[in-house]
Amino acid sequence: MALVDNIESSFNHLLSNYNAEHYYLAVSGGCDSMVMLSLFQKQKRPFTVLHVNYHLRGEESDGDEAIVRQFCEDHSIPFYVLSHELSKDLEDGGNLQSLARDVRYDFFKSYLSKHESAILCLAHHQDDQEETFWMAMARGGGIRAMSGMKTFEKPFLRPFLKHRKIEILNYARVQNIKWREDLSNQSNKYTRNIWRNVLLPELKAKFTHISSSVELLQDHFDEQADHDRKVSRLLIPSTFQDFEITKEELSRLHSNQWIEFLDQMNIRKNLALPIIDLLNGENGKKIFLDSMGKGYKAVWKRENSLYFEIKTQTPSLPPVFNTFMIDSLPNKFSKTELYLDLNKIKGNLSVRRWQYGDRMCPIGLKGSKLVADILKDDKAHASDKSKHWVLVDEEKIISLIGYRIDQRALANKAPCLKLVFE
Repeated sequence: MALVDNIESSFNHLLSNYNAEHYYLAVSGGCDSMVMLSLFQKQKRPFTVLHVNYHLRGEESDGDEAIVRQFCEDHSIPFYVLSHELSKDLEDGGNLQSLARDVRYDFFKSYLSKHESAILCLAHHQDDQEETFWMAMARGGGIRAMSGMKTFEKPFLRPFLKHRKIEILNYARVQNIKWREDLSNQSNKYTRNIWRNVLLPELKAKFTHISSSVELLQDHFDEQADHDRKVSRLLIPSTFQDFEITKEELSRLHSNQWIEFLDQMNIRKNLALPIIDLLNGENGKKIFLDSMGKGYKAVWKRENSLYFEIKTQTPSLPPVFNTFMIDSLPNKFSKTELYLDLNKIKGNLSVRRWQYGDRMCPIGLKGSKLVADILKDDKAHASDKSKHWVLVDEEKIISLIGYRIDQRALANKAPCLKLVFE
């Protein structure tokens, strides 16, 4: 019973440190999430269960949904499922696991947004954390990437992050908790599964203490990443405004702190070196940051400093557009002008706020992408994300206005419809 007491006491102790208006549990039907659900069911806290059925494994996928649904019905737990045929998304190309994650987290966020203070509980454990370390190192990730997941990273709570998979499995067996095995976890066509099923077992067999070493390294990297974040934050004004940073101040930042500095200002990491190079350029030289959404419009060289200029606020009123029929296409294009094939437009055009779950097929990208991730990639300011507009017909998004244009309605020859935003 020591195992049961250990799992339950650590779970209860961890949860006692967090008070939320409401809790959401991401439950797949696998062992880890079913144990988390079972433990949470004993808590006197308001919670809801969320499940995603991708319909990738036929009856197996429906079986996963059924076991979660039955548990919730037996215990009168609110249960919501997203039924999403992921295979249709894959018709346009893309990475299966990445697309699945996009769909899953967009679904979760749509519920989290219903409460000012809500927590999403995820059943990641120490083995997942270890896999994340090796995958980040293999990709050449920095300190922050190799530090792995955090137990609490608002709004995400991972109550099993300090427990091994074997502990959770044994607890489930002792407590007679039912779960489903996802056979796709045995397939080595996915990178994580190669680490899980092939590489890590070999490493652990030859180097018995390697897991402990990884855990120590991750703790150290986590502390270092937190320190870097705090140091870089000191240079950023508390209010969103234009500001200047001197060469002397920048010289105190090592590379990781500089990356953190840019990240907190919603500026892409690939601009780190070009921005530093500005200091060696002529006064007045600048880098435009127009593609970054609300945040910083440009960075300027001023004597021995860099001057960061903010973008204007996203307008609260919907953008207005005018349309023209034209006989020839221009040599250059802009994000405020669209050239559309009338035969590819279904019904009327209209403008609305983007919504969680919206997808589009941006020019230059094979396949579709969530609008939420486009905004994230372009560093749209977190507080302003919900205010962006999309141009739509009756079937699809035509443009994320000011950011991306969808290729599915794009004209490749004249005559065509020219649409200009005011």
